[in-house]
Amino acid sequence: MLRPGEPVPEVFDLPPRKMRFCQAIMESNWGKINNILPTDVSCGPGPGYFGAPMGEKVVRGDSGVATGVFGKPEATRKAIGANTRVAAASVTNILVAPVEKFPIQPDSIVVTVNSEQAMWILHSRVYEEGRRITVDIQTEGSFCSGVAIASAMKNDVQIGFGCFGSRGNTDMGPNDIEVGIPTSILPEVVATLEKLKGPMATVKAKKGFYATYPDKKPATT
Repeated sequence: MLRPGEPVPEVFDLPPRKMRFCQAIMESNWGKINNILPTDVSCGPGPGYFGAPMGEKVVRGDSGVATGVFGKPEATRKAIGANTRVAAASVTNILVAPVEKFPIQPDSIVVTVNSEQAMWILHSRVYEEGRRITVDIQTEGSFCSGVAIASAMKNDVQIGFGCFGSRGNTDMGPNDIEVGIPTSILPEVVATLEKLKGPMATVKAKKGFYATYPDKKPATT
């Protein structure tokens, strides 16, 4: 997220159309690079999470009821209002790209994983001190607010299960989980995951399970 006065690296061109932030994340998995203006985030509440104005129907809560996602406008307003967001007009450009194509350090890394992989990433934050992890799950604005922005602002790992918008407008699979890792702690997370390779292998082997239930062990040829 570029701040006022920060230059846009040359490799980031504006896309030919407005797009959802979650779609930009999806396209980065395809190797694409995108530069989105906060006002051009195409989903209803998305601009607001990046500090731009939201449409009147979104602000009133009518849009959430119209899609059937919320039962009443008050619920929509409460959910959107509680979601993590940056300060108004504090972001000028949203840059999204594969990690290896970033010429500057991004605020956060977003990865698509399964539930076991998500568990190990979260456990990497517990490994040294045994602390509890507080994850604020958002079922609305999951990719943008709940994962990318929240991880950067809270300086910790955050997870998301997707939302109505991201699951309906990207290729996100039914069992996919999104994990946001702020780049400030990325080296620590990676180093800890290296230390956890032994326990990971033990879990994969299911030795304890097969020792207790030998009849469940796959036959070898």
